[in-house]
Amino acid sequence: MAEARLRVTHVVFDLDGGGLESLVAEMARRQAGTSVAVSVISLSGRKGRLGAAIAPLLDQYHVLRPWSGVSMLLPLGLVRAIRRTRPDVVHLHSGSWYKGALAARLARVPGVVYTEHGREHNDPWLAQWIDRRAAALTDAVVAVSDRLARYLERVVGVGAARLRVIQNGVDTSVFTPGAAPAELRARVGIPSGALVVGGIGRLEPVKGYRRLIDTVAEIGALGTLSRPVVGVIWGDGSERAALEAHIVDRGLAGRFFLPGWTDDAAVSHRMLDVFVLPSISEGASVSLMESLASGVAPVVMNVGASAEIVGPGLAGQVVPAGDEAAFTAVLEATLRDEARRRHASELGRNQVVAHYGLDAMVGAYEQLYREVAVRRISLLAG
Repeated sequence: MAEARLRVTHVVFDLDGGGLESLVAEMARRQAGTSVAVSVISLSGRKGRLGAAIAPLLDQYHVLRPWSGVSMLLPLGLVRAIRRTRPDVVHLHSGSWYKGALAARLARVPGVVYTEHGREHNDPWLAQWIDRRAAALTDAVVAVSDRLARYLERVVGVGAARLRVIQNGVDTSVFTPGAAPAELRARVGIPSGALVVGGIGRLEPVKGYRRLIDTVAEIGALGTLSRPVVGVIWGDGSERAALEAHIVDRGLAGRFFLPGWTDDAAVSHRMLDVFVLPSISEGASVSLMESLASGVAPVVMNVGASAEIVGPGLAGQVVPAGDEAAFTAVLEATLRDEARRRHASELGRNQVVAHYGLDAMVGAYEQLYREVAVRRISLLAG
């Protein structure tokens, strides 16, 4: 017998680009035409690149004009938007927790789910207090990694009964090993025969991309590699101008590129010889999962769930958080050793296929939606 139709409304700050945003977009794509009807509410005042792409698949898409201050106390615009989507479950994401949970309760939504996608640690006491109030309004709080779940329980004070872990996931039939087209390398400006390091991500300070620029400059100065090394980071953000200036300052003009957002992440990952994640803080990086699934050797800082994602077999590709000298040494060794890259490619692909598939993630969320909606309705009826 077919399952009853379920209406889910995602509340996000934005749907322009990033790991959180791409997961919401993939969930909407996977659930289009199924027993789950998906709506989205954006709080940023814009539809965004990913929002525009998935809008035809959604039941409703509302873009709210951002209001500061008073809307945190009485988010009436969000309440009205939620009511228009008539959800069984509101699914909140990082950046919308307290405001979204309060609005969902005022709108009398049966179930409220929140996913914490990652945060910078040492949250100020006021932020922790607000999050505790938000948790009390939420039926289930999802962490995207075991490490993040422990933090939410220990520091933020989320009760274990409300806490779940659902791993992020990627489509391993789309992100597969292979060669990138030569014309893409030429369009970006990569010289023939160069080794390519980089990744896909928001150009924000928390991503630590200044570290990568410095590392590429230092490896070039070492002169230990037989092939030139270039850097590429796809994405955009507030730090673009500062990173462009730093590239020039380090003498990397023509050897380090910021091409902007990519419309084909799978092909862009295949252009890399090594994926790097020099972040200061992370949740569970979707971009890292995509690159591993694409058969790219990783070098990552040990922040968030990065070590958990690459798995114990690639522990040698994980660098202690903040250790820039070790980061340079591991990246240089990985670039110098083709056999090491091939080994990391195989292990990384196997790890993602085994543990981070998109279908498993979407299925886990759908099960949780039905569980919280039924439980809440039962409590209200009793």
